[in-house]
Amino acid sequence: MSSEIKKYEVNGTNIWVGKLHKIDNIKQEKAINFYIRPLNCTDAEQMGKLSENIYEHLKSGEECFIHKHTKEYFHEVFENPQIRYIGVFVGNHLIGMSYLRICQSKSELQEELPNCKYDFFYSKRNYGKNKVGSMGGDSVLPIYRGNSLNTVMINYRLELAQKLGCTDCTSIVDRKNRWNMAPYFASRFNLFETAMDPSDGGKISLLHKPIDKESVLSCFKPKISIPFERLEMIDYMISKGFVGIDFNKEKGEVLFAHSQYYTSKAQTIFKNHSLWQIKSRFSKAL
Repeated sequence: MSSEIKKYEVNGTNIWVGKLHKIDNIKQEKAINFYIRPLNCTDAEQMGKLSENIYEHLKSGEECFIHKHTKEYFHEVFENPQIRYIGVFVGNHLIGMSYLRICQSKSELQEELPNCKYDFFYSKRNYGKNKVGSMGGDSVLPIYRGNSLNTVMINYRLELAQKLGCTDCTSIVDRKNRWNMAPYFASRFNLFETAMDPSDGGKISLLHKPIDKESVLSCFKPKISIPFERLEMIDYMISKGFVGIDFNKEKGEVLFAHSQYYTSKAQTIFKNHSLWQIKSRFSKAL
């Protein structure tokens, strides 16, 4: 999909053009063109209709993150310069959308990453010039899913975040929502923390990608796969200095690798636990 994307700039606006190969999971003999562009208040009515359609077709695990909003809600959203919505169109028909919120303080980011412990605004990070682009609201009409549109929207927002001077990008995924894990991992996000969502007490995964780093992994390469529903195992791995770096959709497993980027505990892991001990623990639990 990404190799098919063509990028244009029209009157200062970035427009990406690509092709859809599946409709309602049926492969099409002739691909259908789509394009992505920033949304504005003139799109509010279509955004409200898309929101209602998505809400009516929720899968289990998506309830916390997709809410039914009206066109009036989206009119108000565009009054906030920190929030940028983007949309996917087939012709003039809006088929997908998502947002990027620019956060410049810990309190602002807490609204996007509830109960996050890592401080992205620590004064020594990025010489104190921290700006975090938080992604959310990922929505695609059911009949157009299976075309990697979420991944394309993530990459569009990553490029937008970089142009807006962001140092980091973040997002959250419900820990039951296996469908939205793969797109973020495909775009090189890391599962660096888990938390409780204060709105409903559900468990969430916190995801992060530094703009200026290709990788946050340690120099050695031990990797362990954990079934995504084994939440206690995932929490243990994170507490020992590992981060999730990939997701196998077929097996339903998150791949973990060691990193010293997010926690000081990572620096002492192999003083107390050998890789053999960790693997042994999880092989018995599995």
